[in-house]
Amino acid sequence: MNSFYFNESADALGDLACERRRADTALRGVDYKREVTPYGVWEKIKISSVEGAKSIGRPIGTYDTLELERLDLIDSESIEDAKMEIAKNLTALLECMNIIPKRLLIAGLGNGALTPDAVGCLAASKIKPTLHIKMSDESFFTTLECSEIAVVTPGVRATSGLDSVVIIKGICDVIKPNAVIAIDSIAAGSTERLGSTIQISNTGIVPGSGLGNTHHAINEESVGVPVIAIGVPTVIDSRLLCRFGDEEENARGVTGMFVSPKEINEIVTVAAKIISGGINAAFGLYS
Repeated sequence: MNSFYFNESADALGDLACERRRADTALRGVDYKREVTPYGVWEKIKISSVEGAKSIGRPIGTYDTLELERLDLIDSESIEDAKMEIAKNLTALLECMNIIPKRLLIAGLGNGALTPDAVGCLAASKIKPTLHIKMSDESFFTTLECSEIAVVTPGVRATSGLDSVVIIKGICDVIKPNAVIAIDSIAAGSTERLGSTIQISNTGIVPGSGLGNTHHAINEESVGVPVIAIGVPTVIDSRLLCRFGDEEENARGVTGMFVSPKEINEIVTVAAKIISGGINAAFGLYS
């Protein structure tokens, strides 16, 4: 398995809201719905109160998670079906937020040189930008019937010297998109979710938060426009793999690191195909 070290203070619960949902279904301010489709299972959580946000450990907002097979095991037909599910969900989410996706900024977050962290960068490379077409030939652009799409991969602070939010906000200030769609690798809280789910939320994202790193949030408050976050769990806290004896006591003795499956290359590749295909189908040039 691949691995990389993390801050010992990291929250070992992972980044998926569906894993943090309490068994108490009567909890005020947390609505949960499970939808079974021929192409996968959606778990939809809506947090509407401060009490619910504290319980789940996530900001007030919507969190939709598509549960599939392990991404390295699904066939090409299932990949196409998953793309369409993502496209439909994104379209419906923006509609519910009263956002017309005339102009979108797609941000592929993470480190493209580190496979478990490369989902955002790889997905961004497969999304077809169209804003330059609008700017160079507006009459031709109208025939395409798509959104004005700009794509950026801001990289990580260690290579750019800047937090991603600084780069994204600077671009937003110039091109003024209706929304940002940020794509990133996230951490799972269970092996069942690892490399098999895609979470879409309307609350933005804190890059590296699942690894215990400190970065500024990328959300409406920080960049000036609504932020949709798409995350795929590619790593899990090694402490969560301690399933013998006194788990809490054993976990203390495990050196803190995140681990990913040996099939991580295939998982990341398929995840990027599904997410980029869904965005292209919903807003851009799809083929």
